[in-house]
Amino acid sequence: MEKGPLVIVIDPDEQLSEVSLDLCSTPGSPGRVQARPSLEAIMDAESVKRVRSALHGPPVPHRLSLTLEGPGRAGQEAGAELRSTCGGGGVLLVSPPPDAWTAEDAALMVERCPDVLISLRVRPALSVRYVNAALLEVTGYCPDEVRAEPYLLRDAVHPADLSRLRSDLSAPTGLSAPVRFRFRHRTKGWRWLELSAMPFLDEDGEVVFVEGVARDVTHRRRLEEQFRLLAERSPEMIFRLRLLPSFGVDYVSSACREMTGQPPEAFHSEPRKGLVHLHPEDEPLFEDFIEHPERFDNSPFRLRFCHPDGRTCWTEWVGVPIYDDEDRIIAIEGVCRDVTERQAQEEVLRVMNQKLNLLASVTRHDTLNQLTVLIGALELAGTAEDSTELGWFLDRARSSANMIRRLVEFTRDYQEIGQGPPAWVPLAPTIRRAADAFFGSSLSIRFPETEVTILADALIEKVFFTLIENAQRHGGSSLTEIRFLVEPGPSGSLKVICEDDGAGVSAADKGRIFERGCGKHTGFGLYLAREILGITGMTIREMGVPGAGARFEITVPATAYRTPVLTAPLSPEVPPA
Repeated sequence: MEKGPLVIVIDPDEQLSEVSLDLCSTPGSPGRVQARPSLEAIMDAESVKRVRSALHGPPVPHRLSLTLEGPGRAGQEAGAELRSTCGGGGVLLVSPPPDAWTAEDAALMVERCPDVLISLRVRPALSVRYVNAALLEVTGYCPDEVRAEPYLLRDAVHPADLSRLRSDLSAPTGLSAPVRFRFRHRTKGWRWLELSAMPFLDEDGEVVFVEGVARDVTHRRRLEEQFRLLAERSPEMIFRLRLLPSFGVDYVSSACREMTGQPPEAFHSEPRKGLVHLHPEDEPLFEDFIEHPERFDNSPFRLRFCHPDGRTCWTEWVGVPIYDDEDRIIAIEGVCRDVTERQAQEEVLRVMNQKLNLLASVTRHDTLNQLTVLIGALELAGTAEDSTELGWFLDRARSSANMIRRLVEFTRDYQEIGQGPPAWVPLAPTIRRAADAFFGSSLSIRFPETEVTILADALIEKVFFTLIENAQRHGGSSLTEIRFLVEPGPSGSLKVICEDDGAGVSAADKGRIFERGCGKHTGFGLYLAREILGITGMTIREMGVPGAGARFEITVPATAYRTPVLTAPLSPEVPPA
């Protein structure tokens, strides 16, 4: 702001004999100047009329309202007082309004700005043209030092960042984003600075100098680094998907490698590359998520990725739409987690609920049927005329009662399936524990020596017990050996094989042996084995040749086993006791 009113001395001929410099040049310049400009060069026509009317009026002070013209003051309103002088003419004291903005105000604001305002010469060498007082706080260097030694700041830039900084500042199109670089503070060591600048070009279109703003972002950089480390160490994939102006991946954490089989760099260079492995059935859902993210705001949904190693990875996504000032959705930020095991457990619970409902219905029906037979046999036994007829009815009653007992036992065993969550169990030790019950028999049992572990229900040991018992019960006199093998299966699966050298399974029974109630004993063993395996997606079938031994093949999905080696030699034969 000006220190006092601006002075205009008007002689009797209405010529200006003296004018404050601020009224005939850029505002804020100090001093006074002798000049002979006209009133028309300083104020508009209406203001000139008011001044001249006052000059010819009574010799008393006149208060006037003026509109100034000239450099830096076009259209500026001001108050003025005209005082007459002896012999004609007068002195016009012009007072701009208190809130008038002057070049001096602008200069003070620049010097007091907490950010470094800087002008850099790019050619022939990077040097400083101007820098404000904030430089001292941000870098530890005084502006006067830099003015005396223009290359001082350049030499304090980290050598690894200097070449990139020069290249970015030399781009005729300017900086597409603020550039960050390391700078050695005079007393505080290396600091991170961020520069936003605009280029000025010569007639050849080359950058001559740039002007911009630099600020210390060391603290922000450290926070970003802490967040990055947190995100990179998280088992969950953290992401930001850019929607406008075009689709892209602004950020994705390294957990994407485990879930999609692609590193983060692949998403940055080709945003849709990771989606190549998205399950075809889930592609419409993901496209809907991209096109209408507001529908999914904080609402989890699941997608499958077909991993390059053959396994299927279930993922759960939670995204939040990001809006700009025009209320447009410009990005989606969120997290994605691996829920493969949870999905498997949920599927197990769903299937088990269905099976338990079916079990309750079927078992009730079978039990009632057997009770009807039992009651009928007992009633008829009371009418028997001789002991032979009575014995026949009692045998029927005893047989029905035993069947009711087996149904109750089956219900107990079936109820235990899926009671706990599936767990990873070592295959060979589990088979060995199942075979311990047959120690002392003449049967030879061979086991695979493999480090494979399988995801199975807690009753998995009962499956191998049933297979050994089934072979012993139905193998006949030719049975001498049972072998357990591990072989690779189709589509990344694994086969666990149980084969023997007994009588085998007849062609008529092959399609029925896993049905409930089928068999020469209780009819529940193989049925329960199939149900236990099905908890984690495993299947079983009989592939042996009748008369040449039984061969049961258990297929383990790629997601339900872990092993460094798919095949392994068999262990030495377990000698008969």
